[in-house]
Amino acid sequence: MTYDLVVLTQRAPDVRAVVDSMVDAGEALRVRGSGEGAVIQLCDDDGRALVSIEAAQRVDVAGEVERLLGGGVTAGLTVPYWWTEARASGGAEGAPAIAHRFADAMVARLGGAVWPVPEARPGGGTDGGAR
Repeated sequence: MTYDLVVLTQRAPDVRAVVDSMVDAGEALRVRGSGEGAVIQLCDDDGRALVSIEAAQRVDVAGEVERLLGGGVTAGLTVPYWWTEARASGGAEGAPAIAHRFADAMVARLGGAVWPVPEARPGGGTDGGAR
């Protein structure tokens, strides 16, 4: 199973923000492209994918994210904003924490929110659990 995160950012994620956020997730991680460029994977030294990050999608419809994820997720955001998914490998120890470090770094740079919200994360922390 994977552990899925949604990163909602007020500003469009540019290459610099994504790269810097990947570095914040783990300086020792390797990067590999997948899905004809639509996915970036953060990998360990053995090449095992720990976190897959999908290309950001612009959200132009107010209320659409709440319909999908629940109320309050987009508090403080105004359309347009951007939806980026990060999926941590369920079989890799520490992968959810890496995904959360990436997501939190993106929000720190671009404004926004991470789903699940901290209170809804298993254990109430950032290490999460499988979905």
